[in-house]
Amino acid sequence: MTVKAKNQRSVKQQVFTVAASLSLLAASTQPALAAIEIDETDFGPSYETMVVDTVVGKPLQLVNAVAGTAAYLVSLPFSLIGGNADQAQQKLFVEPWDAMGRCLGCTVAEDNYYKSQATNDNVVRIVVDQPSEILINTNDYVVVTP
Repeated sequence: MTVKAKNQRSVKQQVFTVAASLSLLAASTQPALAAIEIDETDFGPSYETMVVDTVVGKPLQLVNAVAGTAAYLVSLPFSLIGGNADQAQQKLFVEPWDAMGRCLGCTVAEDNYYKSQATNDNVVRIVVDQPSEILINTNDYVVVTP
């Protein structure tokens, strides 16, 4: 091997090392860029997501819920034997029908946010230290002593 060939190989290795290092650096910065706060003024479903959810999403959720119910009924004897009827009911029956109740065009996170903002006259919310809070159901007997 000549000196020129050694230099070319080492230059190729250096270029490869720099390229690999830069790609790893770029890949590692992606999670940091994803941690941007949500702009609450533009939070929620858009017109397009509502239309798509109406035309495609809700009918597919209905098909999924009906198929899940049928699968649950078929699997019920086997899940009773196996002792996991509650899990089968939750996954095949309850969750698909609960998904039908999600707001139109909302993601799961948006739906949870909107449902958490709904007022419930039977619940008293006490903010202790942001984001901690105490929820007291007023249907229960609660005694607070200082």
